[in-house]
Amino acid sequence: MATAQMIPLPRRWQRKPGERPRQILEAAFRIFGSRGLHQATLEDVAREAGISKGTIYLYFPSKAALFSAMLKARVNDIMPALEPSRDGGLSDVRDRLTTLGRHLYRFFRSPAYLAMYRSVVSEALAFPEDAALLYREGILPANQRLAQVIRRGITAGDFRPVDPLLAARAFAGMFQVFAVSQELLGGKRIFPLAEAKVIHILTDIFFNGLRALPRRAQRRPRGSR
Repeated sequence: MATAQMIPLPRRWQRKPGERPRQILEAAFRIFGSRGLHQATLEDVAREAGISKGTIYLYFPSKAALFSAMLKARVNDIMPALEPSRDGGLSDVRDRLTTLGRHLYRFFRSPAYLAMYRSVVSEALAFPEDAALLYREGILPANQRLAQVIRRGITAGDFRPVDPLLAARAFAGMFQVFAVSQELLGGKRIFPLAEAKVIHILTDIFFNGLRALPRRAQRRPRGSR
C-alpha cells in the first residue's frame, strides 16, 4: 500500500508577499499615532505587528522612511488618485467632493489620527523636522490631488479662477478643524451633530463658494439691480 504523501501545512506567520508591508504600515500608524515619530521606535512597531525588527528593514531602511511610507499609504487610502470623469459637469464634481469630504472627516475623527495629531502638535516646537515631514509627505500630497480636481473645474469654466492648492487646503481644513473640535474639544458632547449633516453642509458651502457665477451676473455693471 502506497504511503500517502504528506503535504506540509503553511505556517501561520507566512503571508502573501504583498501583505507584509501593509501589516507593518498599519502597525506603524498606530504606534506613531500614540507616541509620535520621535518617541516611537522600530521595536515598538515590530512588537505591534507581531514580527521581528529585522523584518521591517527588509521593506523600510529607516524609521523616517517607514513614517513617510505610512503617510503616503494613508493619503492613498483617503484620497486616491483621481482620474478625469467621463461625463464631467458640476454634478460629478460635487459628488466627488462629497465622497472626499466623507473620507476626510472619518479619517480625521479616527482614534489613530487624533492620537497622532496630539503627538505632532505637542512635539512641533521641539521637533519641527517631524512636523515638516508630516506636512511634506502627508498633508501636501493630499491637497495636491484635490487641487487637480479644482484645477479641472476652473479650466472647464465651472469654478471661479482661484488658487487650486489654496482652495484644496481650505476644503481639507474645514473637515480637520471640525473633527478635532468635535472629538477633542468637547463638541460632540456639547453640540452633537450627525456625520451626514456635517459632510453635506461643509461640502455645500465649499462647492457653492467655488462655483463660477453665471455670465450675466459676472458682466452686470456696478450699482445695477
